Amino acid sequence: MTRRHILFVCLLILFSCATQAQQEPQKVDRLEVVEAKLCKEVSSRTPVGEATTFLKNSKVYLWMVVKGSSTATVVVTWKSGVDSHSTTLAIGGSPWRTWASKTVRNTGDWTVAVADSIGTVLKEMSFKVE
Repeated sequence: MTRRHILFVCLLILFSCATQAQQEPQKVDRLEVVEAKLCKEVSSRTPVGEATTFLKNSKVYLWMVVKGSSTATVVVTWKSGVDSHSTTLAIGGSPWRTWASKTVRNTGDWTVAVADSIGTVLKEMSFKVE
């Protein structure tokens, strides 16, 4: 076989592998928030003081259980009007308990959303600050 023949065969194999890889869907871990609670604190990895109304300048916790991946991250975004604050949390197993907190300084309606690393919202909850 000549070098051209070998090069042609190698290119043919590479093209075949690339085409096959494009046709096979990539397996993606699907994250899911299977449980979520708003609460006044977390003790021993358990939510305490579940509520939907909180006092101004208090700390609000979003406690959750996430399934579907052992190595991922979620982004928790707290919103009040035009103000927002995001935190990234590592997911280290499935299922995985984790939580985020925010000291709420504005009264009114709030939302907190949990999204995966590409921005898909997995869970959204509303609460009030008085």
